[in-house]
Amino acid sequence: MEKTKKTNLLISALIQSWLGMGIMITFIIESVLGASSIVLGALAVLMAVLFMNGFAKTDLFFTEQGPAWWRENKSLKIFHHIHDEGELAGIWVGLVLFLYLYFSGHSNSVHLPYAAALALAGIMASANIATKNIIPLLNNIEKVVGVWGSVWIGSMMSSLTGAASSVFICRYLLSRVEDKNKPEVATRLAAGIGMGNGILPFVAPPILIVWALLQDKLNWTLADLFLMVGIPSIIYSGFITFKIKKLVNNISTSKIKEPFVSIWVVLLLVVIVGNIITYESSFMMIINALVAILGVAKGADFTEKWQPVILGVLLISLEIIGHMADPFITWLVNIAIPTDMPVLALGIVLFIATAVVSHFADNALASRIFVAVIFSMPVAVTNGSFLIASVLIGALFGGFLLIPGNIPNFPIARILSVDSGVWFKSAIKIYWTAILPIAWIVGLYYIF
Repeated sequence: MEKTKKTNLLISALIQSWLGMGIMITFIIESVLGASSIVLGALAVLMAVLFMNGFAKTDLFFTEQGPAWWRENKSLKIFHHIHDEGELAGIWVGLVLFLYLYFSGHSNSVHLPYAAALALAGIMASANIATKNIIPLLNNIEKVVGVWGSVWIGSMMSSLTGAASSVFICRYLLSRVEDKNKPEVATRLAAGIGMGNGILPFVAPPILIVWALLQDKLNWTLADLFLMVGIPSIIYSGFITFKIKKLVNNISTSKIKEPFVSIWVVLLLVVIVGNIITYESSFMMIINALVAILGVAKGADFTEKWQPVILGVLLISLEIIGHMADPFITWLVNIAIPTDMPVLALGIVLFIATAVVSHFADNALASRIFVAVIFSMPVAVTNGSFLIASVLIGALFGGFLLIPGNIPNFPIARILSVDSGVWFKSAIKIYWTAILPIAWIVGLYYIF
């Protein structure tokens, strides 16, 4: 049975990857023939989704193999060391699309978020370096507020440390979780960390990719983000992780004795505070680049070394993909959503649509696409902030259902040894919790 699941996973990965290649060839042909921006946008989205999901499943397949399998298949050893294949595929798609824009004379029309990419890379690199020092902090927090409080606070730390939070929380809990409980712990952690990522924008790709746009068009500040997105993120993260205290042993067996206060924790705090103050300044961009390089030098494995850099470059690629997709998505939404739909209903529809797209594509791409759609609507003039909040909450919530939906899901699945099929079966059981963010969206509409 287990062998059949792995075989099906590999077959699915190969099918999606090769379909993605076919779409890429079609895109190149259509671009030469002068196809419309709507057609090219549809092909761009489809190519990104197929490639990223196909290679993400390839990553999962090779990650799930045990040491004995690797000894028997030494010729494939390279895959034992390279992860983030779905993200690398997204970068490849972004490069192809940028080359098209460059040679067609439209490259100046796309905004490349260099500063945001460096902020993401710098914070994640410093967080990876400081991970061992954060686990003892969680143990100490547990002594005061219990394991639920520790996991809840750890989930919200994802707004400061990004995907690194999934690593230190899983390592903090790993020895305390029985095999039968790992799927539920994994998906509840994924949901908690995914929403907990929404308090600050700097390591939350679904927010970071549109943050400059929100500041420019809607004059959003960190206070606006916290009020509309951060508060429901905190509430939902606490609610979804509550049951974890019943799924783990009460006594921590973590053997990590690293002191919490260290030069690496200080570095992490400096980088976080610096980016909060001004991540677009030349000084901060240089600091972030240097910290990312330090992360490559200090990282213990491929993921620790390169994931911050990969995610930074991926953020730029997702902007390119989103730019290409704008005409198609705008056309599609204008057909699917009546222009006279009540604003509250539109907010709920956008939440659902963004969450569903986040299940199958990276949630940052989903956020980028639907935010662009909102700004193309006349209703954005009077209700833009409400609709944007609905989309951001949808992207943060939707990332937990399938492993490729959100970056932190990959280390959670790897550390807790949960395959994609079991993950989905566990995640769908807690999908009803969508009523919480929907209730917040309804309340947000009537209050603000």
